[in-house]
Amino acid sequence: MAVAGSAATMQSTAVAGSAATYRSAAVAGSAGTAYSAAIAGSALTFGSAAVAGSAATALSAAVAGSALTLFGAAIRTCVATVACLRCTGCAACVACVDCVDCIGCVGCAGLRGAVGAVGVTR
Repeated sequence: MAVAGSAATMQSTAVAGSAATYRSAAVAGSAGTAYSAAIAGSALTFGSAAVAGSAATALSAAVAGSALTLFGAAIRTCVATVACLRCTGCAACVACVDCVDCIGCVGCAGLRGAVGAVGVTR
């Protein structure tokens, strides 16, 4: 399944520029805008430095005290947390966007009802 436009566009946009603008074009005008605002000033850490360490760090330290705390908690309780090293912090699942890099961890399921209708599509 693809994002409105195309999932390929989301991926190419992510690579271009820096982690601070990671996938911003793909989720513009969606719940992803709230994500961008929530981590303003820490997107670089969330999208690159934190991931270089571990997915757990990216999803707990980087979003601590932000609107994405529930997202971090949902991932930490997932059995696939260790396998989530490909996570870039794009929060596509929070924006209810079908991420082309989804590995089926279903951590986004923990947000159902908290951030609209978050769908697990893989």
